[in-house]
Amino acid sequence: MKICAVIAEYNPFHNGHLKQLRAAKRETEADILVVLMSGSFTQHGDIALTDKYVRANWAIEAGADAVLELPTVYSLSPATSFAQGAVKTLSMLGEFTLSFGTETEELEQLGMAAEFMNSESKDMQKLLKGYLGDGYSLAKSRSMALEILRPDVANMLRSPNNILAVEYMKAAAKYGDKISLHNVERRPDDGKKYLSSTKIREMYLGGEDISPFVPPFVRIEAHTDISKYDMVSTYALKSKSPEQLVALANISEGMENRISQADFNNMSGYLNLTSRRYTRSTVKRIAASATIGLTKDLTQLAASEKPYCTLLAIRPSKKKALLPLLASADGYFFYKHSDCEADNPVRPLVALDEKAAKIRALCEADS
Repeated sequence: MKICAVIAEYNPFHNGHLKQLRAAKRETEADILVVLMSGSFTQHGDIALTDKYVRANWAIEAGADAVLELPTVYSLSPATSFAQGAVKTLSMLGEFTLSFGTETEELEQLGMAAEFMNSESKDMQKLLKGYLGDGYSLAKSRSMALEILRPDVANMLRSPNNILAVEYMKAAAKYGDKISLHNVERRPDDGKKYLSSTKIREMYLGGEDISPFVPPFVRIEAHTDISKYDMVSTYALKSKSPEQLVALANISEGMENRISQADFNNMSGYLNLTSRRYTRSTVKRIAASATIGLTKDLTQLAASEKPYCTLLAIRPSKKKALLPLLASADGYFFYKHSDCEADNPVRPLVALDEKAAKIRALCEADS
């Protein structure tokens, strides 16, 4: 049985996602196409536009055979940890092909970039230490070091999909031959048929017609009220002491004191705390961590424990083939969150997924 897996957010699902899923299944000749999808929060620290079960069913309608939830502890992580956590979760599938979108046609070129990044040469370490000492974020420091050591690699990593692709490749290398790699090149079309999820969200929330850029089955009947989430997350940040803030994931280098001392009363004001070290996405991930209680202890628990995943949707005809595989994997598989018992080692992580979903539901727009 050939399995192909795709890591996604679908916030919302659009024509580019449909093209990628179809190409992934066709080109890998997969018997089963599995999507590992962020649940209630995304990697850039945003709350999801719609319910995770709605988004999972879009993927099924697009051709996926099953959708698993990426644990929130990973979905709210920087690119490297996001990729490592996602690949670790998918390792429960055993042998599979990981397919991802890239702006580079040749996978071999990205593979060379991944090998160089994994090597962490002494020159690279020295440059990273210097840039980090100057207050730059890890991602920016790595980019600046690459400009000096390997401008060819730096050029490839100027596009977001290539950055994640290299992180996926680095993470997959730890599993040897169990994980094969496949890419689908993303080509611009000047906005005629394909737009980014960010742009589509902006259009939708602005009352514009998004139908040319999403498949017909993508219907948004209820969505998150971002202003509600802004109030909830602002309160979460303002109500915590520096000691409580420093325990949160994604926070370090005295950022807890900057937040406590800052004069802000809304999320717009809070986002002014961005800096060379703390990018806008990092600052948003901190806000999300404060809102749902994602702490460093939970990230350490996830790193030390076996992987787990929860089912969001599945094609009925694939249940007999896939569910026993997941149930017998070296990890924890849950048909639904409540299947995770109180004494299960990953229960605190599943509870985090549940809380994230409750926060998103709380912030849903009034009908």
